[in-house]
Amino acid sequence: MKCIIIGGFLGSGKTTLIRKLVEHLGKQGQKTAVIVNEIGEIGIDGDTISGGKTETREITSGCVCCTLRINMEYTLRNLIASYNPDTVIIEPTGIAFPEQIKRNIESMGISKITFAPIVNLVDAGILSKEKGELQNFMKNQIEEAELLGINKVELINCEELLEICLLLRKLNPKARMLHFSARQGGKNFDKLLELLNKTSKKEITESRKNSIQMSGVSAYSSEFEITSQEISLETAVSVSEQILNNIKNRVKELNSEFTGHIKLSFAHKGNFVKGSVTSAHRIPEIEIFKKEKNALSRIKVLSAVTSVPQDELIKIVDLVIRRQLEDSRLSFKKAVKSRPSYSKVTLVS
Repeated sequence: MKCIIIGGFLGSGKTTLIRKLVEHLGKQGQKTAVIVNEIGEIGIDGDTISGGKTETREITSGCVCCTLRINMEYTLRNLIASYNPDTVIIEPTGIAFPEQIKRNIESMGISKITFAPIVNLVDAGILSKEKGELQNFMKNQIEEAELLGINKVELINCEELLEICLLLRKLNPKARMLHFSARQGGKNFDKLLELLNKTSKKEITESRKNSIQMSGVSAYSSEFEITSQEISLETAVSVSEQILNNIKNRVKELNSEFTGHIKLSFAHKGNFVKGSVTSAHRIPEIEIFKKEKNALSRIKVLSAVTSVPQDELIKIVDLVIRRQLEDSRLSFKKAVKSRPSYSKVTLVS
């Protein structure tokens, strides 16, 4: 079984890359499983990736590289026993250190497991606007990579791309570097998929870095069940955009230059709306999916942002969601979250 670890800071485009990678492997006849790690107690990306012949599991409420090692081992062994995939793709939270994840899996003693080169994605639009020093945990992610993917190049010009390449090469002179748009595809993106067929050559040394402590990121997730029976797709999209914009604007009042990831999903009947904002200067990106009919209509929001007090983030997220649902005249109730434990694993598909 091959293990592919896709690292990168919050909002760098890991989920989009993984969706394309799953499709690519499916065309090769491979049986694929995806493990999604969310820092909050509620998972969103697993809902987006799941479907078809892909087995998707979520590990929530922490980071698999330093605080959820038991959950990861349980999930991997359970997947092998019940599904026996050819490839397992791991999407860690955006503050994780992929090298630590690889080392943790190697220490589990799982037979016949190999690793693709460690990938780290960077958001070209965000990196081009970084005027000061990169945060230590972001430097660490870049330095650990064997493949550096500069994503979202459609958002920058050639001069900015050159500056990013020079910065990344200074931090990691050995990694293979590719620039592309995961959403649009293209020759360089196809090359990245091809390189993931190769085997990692990186020797992992012992490290006790804690990514959560190093990141300076506050995170909070919230879920609301929508009890209104009829909701148009237009309303779902509008509500999603307003919630994301309003959370972003409220967070900007506390940190005008925040980076991170505010992401949302709105599931109603056969419609699934996913949206995200990755910095103070971005507008929400919205995607629409058609899925099998959802048992419940619900909105999930996960916010993970830099240099904002945790208690303030909690107030902002819940208040914004409630006010927007009330303004849209949608009836709702706050979902009750169960207390996470070491064995919490959610089967998505």
